[in-house]
Amino acid sequence: MPLILVPVVVGGVSLLGAGQASPERSTDPPGFTVFLREGGWCWFQNPRAILQGDRLFIGGMQGNGEGAARVGVYDLRERQSLGTVTLRDRFDHDDHNAPALHVRPDGSVLAVYALHGRNRSHYYRISDPGNPLQWSDPMEYRHDYPTAGNVTYMNLHALEREGKLYNFFRGIEFNPSFITSTNHGLSWGEPTHFIASELPGRQRPYALYVGNGCDTVHVCFTDAHPNRFGNSIYYAAFRAGAFHRADGRLIKNLGQDGPLRPSEAESVFAGGGRPAPDGFASAERSAWPSSLVLDAMGHPHIGYSVHLSDADHRFRIASWDGVQWHDREVAYAGHCLYDTETSYTGLISLDPVDPSVVVIATDVDPRTGRETGGTHEIYRAGIGLDDDVAAVKWVPVTRQSSVRNLRPLIVSDGPWRVILWNRGDFRTYTDYRMETVGMIEKVR
Repeated sequence: MPLILVPVVVGGVSLLGAGQASPERSTDPPGFTVFLREGGWCWFQNPRAILQGDRLFIGGMQGNGEGAARVGVYDLRERQSLGTVTLRDRFDHDDHNAPALHVRPDGSVLAVYALHGRNRSHYYRISDPGNPLQWSDPMEYRHDYPTAGNVTYMNLHALEREGKLYNFFRGIEFNPSFITSTNHGLSWGEPTHFIASELPGRQRPYALYVGNGCDTVHVCFTDAHPNRFGNSIYYAAFRAGAFHRADGRLIKNLGQDGPLRPSEAESVFAGGGRPAPDGFASAERSAWPSSLVLDAMGHPHIGYSVHLSDADHRFRIASWDGVQWHDREVAYAGHCLYDTETSYTGLISLDPVDPSVVVIATDVDPRTGRETGGTHEIYRAGIGLDDDVAAVKWVPVTRQSSVRNLRPLIVSDGPWRVILWNRGDFRTYTDYRMETVGMIEKVR
């Protein structure tokens, strides 16, 4: 296991130091670097944060005030914020609307954002290559093709071999879909139905994507929303227009055979498989993915949660080693965030360069599930392929926090690793006041 040194925050005061701390609230300093004020994100749009050399770009959605979609820019070498750009004011107070980001070949950054299923448009702006705070006028792509539906969740992944930038989203038949661009986001076309629900009624598989930048996009997804069905976790690799299993075996061709269905994909975790009770309750053993990354060999690793009860969620990791999957429980995830979204947890995140580095947010002891009497805190561990909850040694990053620490994310590139999370007051996905905070490490 790698040696992990973690600055621990107790009651908002850093005991070991964590870079440049900035005041958040006059009576409640965060103890960590504040990268973006008044922001927040859901976890089904990616990348939510990217590195461009020594600059960190963070997308966020204001959950109060004017409900703006925003991008914060931070200089890692100088340890200072360069400023925040408002992409769009009054953008509906919903963390599902946060932008996804992509570094274009000329060094500019593309931000793409959409409302939470409210219309058939996605919006985008591009930064000036020489000035990260200067952005183009807003542009709009109207999804007006015959199969179009209202859109949600932007996900940007470029495949160099194809010369295309993919934008995966929820749209056609309320399912995972994509459009592509051959000019890194200046214009869009080729709408395609990617994954199709097999459940009766209007159901929506939830998908995470990660690309290798060359020729393959990996996807993991569910049957539906956890409050509709006892989800399993499925996996496929998409390359050259076809779906493949983790070992490379062909599943089907998208253009000839149509969108992928859960029963055709590779099953990684078997959920309860039954409909949820009426109301807001989650289904028995319903799973939800929260992190998908590739290791140095290009093998996928999936971090996800499983709902056992509203007060007992578990974090699991499924890792492909080139021959087989290693699926294991690694932590107790604690209580749901609120009682109308009973599968919302604090989330688990894996390092996109070294998946053995893992961070979580939980409001219980991650090793035992014991109640701690506090709010959600951040923990960190090094986790091997065969490590389970009994073997993992979780180290607290925060302690005795006065506000919630939620939805961690690790961004790694070049010499930098940045661990981010949302810190503040979170009541629902349309009512929150949070900052994106975290710590900076030089690892290479």
